[in-house]
Amino acid sequence: MFVAGADGCPAGWVWFKVELPSHVTSVEVVELPGLLKNRPSDLACVGIDIPIGLLDGTRACDTAARKLLGQPRGSSVFPAPCRSALQAGTYEQASAINQQKTGRRLNRQAWGIAEKIKQVDDAITPDCQQWAFEVHPEVCFWALAGERPMALNKKSKVGVSERVTVLTPVFPEIQRHFANRPPHVGVDDLLDAAAAAWTAIRLSRGEAQRVCEPECDDKGLEVTIWY
Repeated sequence: MFVAGADGCPAGWVWFKVELPSHVTSVEVVELPGLLKNRPSDLACVGIDIPIGLLDGTRACDTAARKLLGQPRGSSVFPAPCRSALQAGTYEQASAINQQKTGRRLNRQAWGIAEKIKQVDDAITPDCQQWAFEVHPEVCFWALAGERPMALNKKSKVGVSERVTVLTPVFPEIQRHFANRPPHVGVDDLLDAAAAAWTAIRLSRGEAQRVCEPECDDKGLEVTIWY
């Protein structure tokens, strides 16, 4: 059996895989929507860095995660779009739909990953949520560091070092994976996938926690963030 953490990247989706119980790790690029539709028989669970469960309003888990992290890391938890905004062809169209439905314009960062959000939203079902869960990497790092938010931006050299420091005790081979990562997978993508995989380990053990009690969306999806 194995668990995994998944993060969107220019190559598609990077998958940080952890064999159980050995904790041997590997990294690959996968087609995540297909895996959600056809779960590998030996996959225990996967933590996914993407909003899962979309509302015509504010998601309580986003608000809770921002409060937990404080500033500046809380700004990395941007409001998820409403589902109908994902059908738009341009940012302006999506933002207008989002404002009509939720009372706020769409965050530019959310639009930047709208395609990835839609891929998962189209593929995932309530049954999938027995083994596929939303995570936010900065919340995972907060928990890994003893409930202390990361001080530095993950795209900076010092920010990468800060995150590697907290990941290394869990995944000693993390630096080797940087050198051998697949094409079009950034260091920050790999870090986020590894943090998601750590939460997947906790989920497999029944040790994971949520930032708040879940809501439910129109598709019957549970709306919450795990760590």
